[in-house]
Amino acid sequence: MEKDQLIEIEKYLKSKNLSSAVFAEVYDHFVMQISELINKQEIGFHEAFLQTKVNWQNELEMVKADLFSFKKIAKIEKGILQDRFRKMMMMSFVFSVIVGTLFYCNENIYLCVQGVLIIIHLFFLMYHFIFKKMSFSEYRKMSFHPLLLRNLLLMLIILAVNTMFFTTENLWNFPLNHMAVTFSVMLQIQLLYFRVKKINVLLA
Repeated sequence: MEKDQLIEIEKYLKSKNLSSAVFAEVYDHFVMQISELINKQEIGFHEAFLQTKVNWQNELEMVKADLFSFKKIAKIEKGILQDRFRKMMMMSFVFSVIVGTLFYCNENIYLCVQGVLIIIHLFFLMYHFIFKKMSFSEYRKMSFHPLLLRNLLLMLIILAVNTMFFTTENLWNFPLNHMAVTFSVMLQIQLLYFRVKKINVLLA
């Protein structure tokens, strides 16, 4: 296959906003499938390229990345991304339940754990800012990440429940509030970690 043909394939796939890992895998599949069609069916590059695009059109269809996101990505990318989101949310949920239990058992240990989480979060922030991995404007945009918007909605529901059914309860003594805050911090730590590892989590 000629260089200009490979460039044409590359340009087409780049228009789908694929992450580097997915791009490399799909690019290899495209090149192999086009080469096979050219050799087996004895057709030209453009016809083979068109046929391959048709074969991949479902996986490369541009769809909304998430219910709380306006960004569009390829369907094949969305499946990978949503699986990653589920794992992130599960890890954050498990940790927030552990922290909520600590709040009931020993408030001092709970405060220490929260302090450690804040330090880890600040460490990742300083790393990104010092080594210019993320600008402050990009960090502000992270506040509107779909996972954090889901958590904000959850916190509003928790506050509403607290107001309706636990009106005499001090907010500090309401464990679900602490769990929601921990959930949010854990999500932010994971988002910053994946940014360091250059793994797609909808952060530019």
